[in-house]
Amino acid sequence: MKPFHTNNTREERQEWFAQTPLWDRVPSAVIDSILDGFTDNAMLDAFVLTSMEQNLVPSYESLGRQSTVPAIIRAQVSHILCLTGNRAIGLLAKALELNDADGAEKAYQLVMNAFEPAIALAKNQVVAYAGISAAYGMVSRRSESHEYAKRGLAELAEMRRLAPKVDRNRVFPPDALDQMEQHLRSLLAW
Repeated sequence: MKPFHTNNTREERQEWFAQTPLWDRVPSAVIDSILDGFTDNAMLDAFVLTSMEQNLVPSYESLGRQSTVPAIIRAQVSHILCLTGNRAIGLLAKALELNDADGAEKAYQLVMNAFEPAIALAKNQVVAYAGISAAYGMVSRRSESHEYAKRGLAELAEMRRLAPKVDRNRVFPPDALDQMEQHLRSLLAW
């Protein structure tokens, strides 16, 4: 298998996905939606590597069957990345508790490599902002933690502003947005 290079043309990237095991089973509509979501080559590279290392690619296979709308597909991929990032937060906490510097570094990298591409794919993925904020807080990077908590709060406010008439209870569990807001505000208290 030839390596993935983000500086390739879009056609070369599409060919790489089509010829690389596991990725070759992901529908082209999903691959196109993913490629459209990344403007930063380093972020795309982190996404591809994390997806392969964490065995996320099979999770992308079923996407695009219920909806072919690129924004929905990107939100679904972003959600999968957030689940991985949330598991990594737990690994980071455990490694820090055990004073396992190597484990903490690996978990921290996984947190960033999951949540940052999640945001690139779905800017309103508030869970990812909270996850990055928490990870920064856990490693005593307070200003970065606060920056991401504030960015998450801004996205949350924008979601509320753009959809005031949407029945949020059909989209989110009752009080989910309020709980996320409280969580982000608690991260500012660190």
